[in-house]
Amino acid sequence: MATNAKDRDRALAQARPNELPLPDGDMDMDDDVAVEDSGGALTGQDALGSKVIVIHPGSQNLRIGLASDALPKTVPMVIARKWRENESEEAGGEPKPKRVKREHDAVVEPERLFGEEFASQYSTMCSDLKVHMRNNKRRVLPNSKELVVNYNRRTPPETISEHNDPLRIDWTEIPSNLENAPQFFTGKEALRVPDNSKPRYKLFWPIQRGWYNERDYSSKTLLYEDISIIIEEAIKKQLNLQRKNEWSQYDCVFVIPDLYERLYVTQILEMLLREFGFGRVCFIQESLAATFGAGYTSACVVDIGAQTTSICCVDEGMCIDNSRINLKYGGADVTDTFVKMMLFDHFPYSDINLKRRYDFLLAEELKSKFCTMNETDISVQLFDFHVRASGQDTRKYMFKTYDEVLLAPMGYFLPSIFDSTEKLVGRRKLIDRSFDLYDSSPNDPISSAQDSIYQLIGPPPTLNDDVSSLTETGLNDSHMAFTPSRQQPFNLLSRLNDLDTTPRSSMAGSPAPEGNGTPAPGGAATPAIGANGGPTEAKSLAVIQRDSILPIFSLDTAILTSISHGARDDDRKTRDFLGGIMVIGGGSQFPGFHTFLEERMKELRPGFAKDIMIGTPPRELDPQVVVWKGGSVFGKLRGTNDSWIGRMEYDRLGSRLLAYKSDEYAVSEDDVMANPTGRPERVYHQDYIARIRYSNALPPPPGPPKLLDIPTDGLARYTSAGFASRMAREQPLNIEVDAELGMPIDLVGMPGIFDGDESSIQAPLHPPPIHPRDKALLRPLATLGKPTSVTSGVSFLRRTEYISSEQNRSRFESNTSRNLIKATGKAKRRKQPDGSRDDPVNIMRTVVKGFDIAYPEDAYKGTDSGSNIRGAAPTQAELTAWTNPKHPTKPELTVVDSYPVLPDLQAFSDAGGYIIMKFSTNPAQASDTYDSRLEAGLLTPLPLRPEIQADQEAKRLAYEADPAHNPPPGAPPYDYAYFLPVEEKSVPNIKRKFDPNDPQKDDQDLYTSKNKEKQEGYFNYRRVRTYETGTASMNPDQRYGEVAIAMYDPDDGAGSHNGKDKEIRQKAAYYYPIITKTQLKPRRARNIAQLGMGRREEDEESDLVDYLNVIVRDADEEELSARAGHRAEFDVKSEQLGLTESQ
Repeated sequence: MATNAKDRDRALAQARPNELPLPDGDMDMDDDVAVEDSGGALTGQDALGSKVIVIHPGSQNLRIGLASDALPKTVPMVIARKWRENESEEAGGEPKPKRVKREHDAVVEPERLFGEEFASQYSTMCSDLKVHMRNNKRRVLPNSKELVVNYNRRTPPETISEHNDPLRIDWTEIPSNLENAPQFFTGKEALRVPDNSKPRYKLFWPIQRGWYNERDYSSKTLLYEDISIIIEEAIKKQLNLQRKNEWSQYDCVFVIPDLYERLYVTQILEMLLREFGFGRVCFIQESLAATFGAGYTSACVVDIGAQTTSICCVDEGMCIDNSRINLKYGGADVTDTFVKMMLFDHFPYSDINLKRRYDFLLAEELKSKFCTMNETDISVQLFDFHVRASGQDTRKYMFKTYDEVLLAPMGYFLPSIFDSTEKLVGRRKLIDRSFDLYDSSPNDPISSAQDSIYQLIGPPPTLNDDVSSLTETGLNDSHMAFTPSRQQPFNLLSRLNDLDTTPRSSMAGSPAPEGNGTPAPGGAATPAIGANGGPTEAKSLAVIQRDSILPIFSLDTAILTSISHGARDDDRKTRDFLGGIMVIGGGSQFPGFHTFLEERMKELRPGFAKDIMIGTPPRELDPQVVVWKGGSVFGKLRGTNDSWIGRMEYDRLGSRLLAYKSDEYAVSEDDVMANPTGRPERVYHQDYIARIRYSNALPPPPGPPKLLDIPTDGLARYTSAGFASRMAREQPLNIEVDAELGMPIDLVGMPGIFDGDESSIQAPLHPPPIHPRDKALLRPLATLGKPTSVTSGVSFLRRTEYISSEQNRSRFESNTSRNLIKATGKAKRRKQPDGSRDDPVNIMRTVVKGFDIAYPEDAYKGTDSGSNIRGAAPTQAELTAWTNPKHPTKPELTVVDSYPVLPDLQAFSDAGGYIIMKFSTNPAQASDTYDSRLEAGLLTPLPLRPEIQADQEAKRLAYEADPAHNPPPGAPPYDYAYFLPVEEKSVPNIKRKFDPNDPQKDDQDLYTSKNKEKQEGYFNYRRVRTYETGTASMNPDQRYGEVAIAMYDPDDGAGSHNGKDKEIRQKAAYYYPIITKTQLKPRRARNIAQLGMGRREEDEESDLVDYLNVIVRDADEEELSARAGHRAEFDVKSEQLGLTESQ
């Protein structure tokens, strides 16, 4: 049975709708459906969509995967071929972005690197941003740019050796034998080929700005071959389909642009069916696929990619062709502009070149990390990055940014800042445009919205320009006579459509009568076009003019233009599209981008401000893969998708199938009525659109439509529920409230509110306990209703690690009476809890028992008294556990050594505990060697500012007055001055001065400096930096909640001087209480300026001590008394043990 099922599945996978089906198969069903109908289980490769490959190519990345995959595999759309030089060495090594050429090796200032035009635009954008931020009440520092420029100019890089870099890059390995080197690499391997490799490799991107990259290729055959190689390698490596003869069992869904070129689609179709040998192929447009992936029926899709931005309105699963707009900019332009702006502000890595592979990847990383469109993030910020090149040490750069992180993505709305000088270079060099087979006119898709963009960008051509263009292109072989006429507004789309007035059944025009006396048809003002001329040539001229214009326009205006042409003056559709703008693509992943775009559109259309809404794909989908996800959904549709093209159909009809597989024939009613035969002479060819047909199980109507009873009364439309719903939706909702917004607040009756006591309107810090009867009211909504039980023994869950390991311990294993009696018997014999365990005397005996086991010779055996208590009797298991201890979770471990845990009675401080000070940055200067002076550093607290001291005092008084409603004041936020020894050689002497066991600790020769007047020695310290308290936590009431432990063994000789330390200290693990934990951060000027105290802080900085002369002395009587008091808490017999105060 299993063998027959496998054979049938294999046969169904190889069968196609255009081939002979199996006797009991269904040619309209997908393979997976047939397997389901045959009773087979869908597992593994038989899952839904596992035989469909979805391919979405782009200018920078290729996304590919099976339709059953949750996410696609992303592969760079690039190939590296053996070449005489790499891309960074071509054209004399000119870098990208282009710099101004130097004259006689003169040094060009960064402000002039990119010309005066860029400098002027950049300065204007900076000024406008400052004005906008001030209008929005945001703080703008006047010298922010100077701070960035000065820091970037004087910051050198830090060199890190390659073996010390944990994030070093694994470059693509190339065989040392040049003959064995591969001819090409694709994807990520191509980007990781070293620039200085032997032999050299050059990167080729076959698709650029949504077009074929004709600039970098000399042959279209090589261009097509590179596209084929990249996709083929991705299928083999990413999908693990190594054998090409198995690809006939797979179908392919290929995603194409909204405004595509027909030659591109026909070439891809030829490659997929002939070269790859897929069973079936279908195409879907990007915007339609995006709505499929997001689950929307109507939306305005804005896809911002790496090099192109496409906009299209989708309504009820169909792309509105006249709403399609394609703009030639994207995330790569933002990257290029961001690098130029940083170089303008003295970027420390001034040698960056985007033609180098590692610099290209670095620039993309910087853009994705630091660029934002939130004005709240605009401030002088410090960042770092690492430059990792093959065969070179890693360089770490520190740099500052200000407004570059926002102005670079602002180019979407001011695209003139982008460099577009070379985007049309090489266009139509290898591949010509597509022409109609019947009248030889250009037939690539057009859009009225795109035409509006062309009109706003390019100047209107004059009539003489048309004549010269026709003459230059060789489209007019006869003489043309014109009479002067008033110039009409230029409308490119109307020219493309209106010129197409000749019926397609006849291509030859009627010749003019011979002789000079008869005027040509059309009047004197109409040009007499010869036999070789006509509307076709004029239409070709309009297309040539369109190809010479680069569509670069503001994003917000382009979206409104697309919606205007898509809605066709329908107010309801306009509001629907404005409320359903979905932004996708990797070029839009900047923080705050959607909010910024929404505000810009509301400013342009204030009448629709309440309807405009910018959204992202639902279900937390990655905006970069929504289009691919929609293609996978489209590929898994069963019985409703008739857009598949099979190999047999393609062999018979060729690329003409693209017309028959789309909704092509759209005929107007006027054309039908104008023709007496009822057959229209004019056919409007729509662009290729993937169709979805839904099954209709209703029977056909019983009679012709003329026999149906169609109501004609006019009240039907007003009595329907849809009319009332539309009126309710369009009627604005006016809510009239009083001055207090419906929530009257009377402060008169609240006690103490006018005396500054706000406790009556604040929630208490310690709320009263909840009554048991009220706990049921606080249950979350998810727990209400019928309780559900989830068993962990289910087998259909995919992620079994989420199944709880806790089992219901009280359930019966069977329903027999024996198990029932056994379970109930156990319940009856349950042991009652022993109440004596909580007795304080019993607890004390248990504690003493532990000491008796550890020190049996000191165990008290007498009767209980007020000063002594006898410990509980230890069990044999407890004695064995002490003599032979075992690890609680790893019993295979053995004890190496043990230490008693004791307080260090000789190390009590004046406060009875210690403070942990943690630095956020390295206090010393960055260096490859360790600075031993850090072991002898000094922190001195600075006096609290008067306002902070008053605030602390107010918090303390409030806490003492009402601890229930006021929190403790906490640790005071002190500022600290950090000092380090001037000379590193003085560190060992300082340690000896603080070592009580050093016999020469009082020797004056240990000091490294001396006062000539007093003849006294001292250690010289210098102030390094001033720190402020970042975070602090203080809990003096529970000093031993957190302790530090130091392991000490006198036998190892560490810290012992002549055996003296061994005599007074025993082997133990000494613990030290931690009373305060503080994190310090450098006090910066910008933080001071935010508090409005810049001038006062400068005066305080000038009053600080720069140098300290440190003298070490013994503790005085007051300090010894404080230490003895803390020590007495642990050892009341310290004097009997011989521990003097000096110790």
